[in-house]
Amino acid sequence: MPELTDYLDKKTLRQVQEVFSKITERTVRICARDGQPILTPQPDGAVEPATIIPKQGKVSESKIAKLERQTQQSKSATIGDLARKTIRRVAKTPDRIMEIPVMHERRTIALLRLYPFNPSMETKTPVTRLPDEFRRKLLQLMSNMLVRLCKDATSLRNRVEELLAFYRVMAKFNEQRSLQHTLDVITKTVVDVMKAKACSVRLLRKAGSELVIRAVYSISKDYLDKRPIPLSKSKLDTEALNTNKVVYVPDMASDPRVVYPQDSRREGLVSGLCAPMIYKGKRVGVLRVFTGKLHQFSWFDKQLLMAVASAAAAAIVNARLYEEAVQSLAIKRQLAQAGEVQRQMLPRKAPQIDGFDIHGQYIPSYELAGDFFDFIELPEDNLGIAVCDVVGKGIRASLLMASIRASLRAHARNVYDMADLLGEVNRDLCADTVSSDFATMFYGVLNHKTKRLTYSCAGHMPPILVRDGKIVEIEARGGMLGVLPDMKFPKGVVDLQSGDVVLAYTDGLSEAVNFAHEEYGRERIEKALLTAVGEGYTSENIIRHCLWDMRRFTGLHTLLDDRTLVVIKVD
Repeated sequence: MPELTDYLDKKTLRQVQEVFSKITERTVRICARDGQPILTPQPDGAVEPATIIPKQGKVSESKIAKLERQTQQSKSATIGDLARKTIRRVAKTPDRIMEIPVMHERRTIALLRLYPFNPSMETKTPVTRLPDEFRRKLLQLMSNMLVRLCKDATSLRNRVEELLAFYRVMAKFNEQRSLQHTLDVITKTVVDVMKAKACSVRLLRKAGSELVIRAVYSISKDYLDKRPIPLSKSKLDTEALNTNKVVYVPDMASDPRVVYPQDSRREGLVSGLCAPMIYKGKRVGVLRVFTGKLHQFSWFDKQLLMAVASAAAAAIVNARLYEEAVQSLAIKRQLAQAGEVQRQMLPRKAPQIDGFDIHGQYIPSYELAGDFFDFIELPEDNLGIAVCDVVGKGIRASLLMASIRASLRAHARNVYDMADLLGEVNRDLCADTVSSDFATMFYGVLNHKTKRLTYSCAGHMPPILVRDGKIVEIEARGGMLGVLPDMKFPKGVVDLQSGDVVLAYTDGLSEAVNFAHEEYGRERIEKALLTAVGEGYTSENIIRHCLWDMRRFTGLHTLLDDRTLVVIKVD
């Protein structure tokens, strides 16, 4: 059973006791339910003002004890009856103790006693003879004041407990990572904090036109398995989201704004609150809390639910972002693995051929790309050299790249004529893809003995030939791969000489731009190539010099296209 000291500290009680002792001109004591005084003597050893015995008077300490025993004679009587009998006796016999109970939440938590003597007589101060009925009313006023203080203390404690609960709610929300786990914690926590019967969370789909019940607490699974509810048909949820305020429903079974009143009746849901969950102006859903009987929610209840709904909205958004981040990380890992597989398709080392220095390099802009180069060993001292650029970037381009490379390698060893070879690759691409999927390719066959380079450019820019320190134009013709199945691919022939250098590249090199949106261009490539050849660089260093010169031109500007280069240098 609670006591008065559970609500008020003794310092406050001492002050109240002293004030009313002076007002009533009598000794007032605040006692526990068993009649024992709550306040002990002061630390300095002095007697409390409320228990001072007058030097001149007829009342002694033994009489006080006798009067106290008289008030406790009838132990079988209730405290209320005892108080009423005492008050009646006081009206007739002023020398008896007056007693009134302090009632809080229908329980007696203390007793107020007024004794028939005046502590101020010790100082010989003139005493006003107040009517006993007036003193009784003062004592009742003191009781009412103590009850009010207890109510205020109880209310303050409840608010503190609710705020602490809200703090714990925030901590729980921030701990969650899984979206569904977060929703389950929200519903359970709201019921615990608000001492409600049930709770539900409805989330808006991405289109924002439908609400889906994603989590419930203390409600059957049938309620959770409902189909999505159009927002236009749910007036209750629409009102909450449009006004950004908590909406009160006195009776879920009879309110016209409720979509499924029969379900609410079956679940025993009576009164309810509907709070909007909005995060940074974006609608997330609604949070509903229900009671099992008619209930009028306080202003603080509504404000608390609104705060919890805002915190829940942030937690839901964070949980979604976390799940997206986890999925994105998984996809990134898969792309990295796919990129590693794609890079393993490229030649691991350049072919070692007497009289030639050949090197290739591939730099993707993303994990997966559409560029590739390849060296294919062919019969009769021949080497196939391919540089290909598939339209687009990313996964789609990488799949097309793998398909074209596989087709090229499959036909290169069986089809001798170059025009027929590219025709077969083109027909394979046209058969397996749509018209928007195409590629450009430089493909050449280098004969070790004769130093003859037979080539064809399927929509690809022609390679650059440097001979005797000058640029020699190479003619290139032919359409792109994957556009028309009957496309023709004419071939050209170049007889290489000692010191010649051939550079084949993709448009990621020529179309690289700087911050002024100027393209690097073929002219700058030729100048960089001439400089590298003039310095006598190896094929590998020629590629490095061209890439360095391109980066010097573009600066730190992001390069969005893949870059592939192959250099053939005749010793």
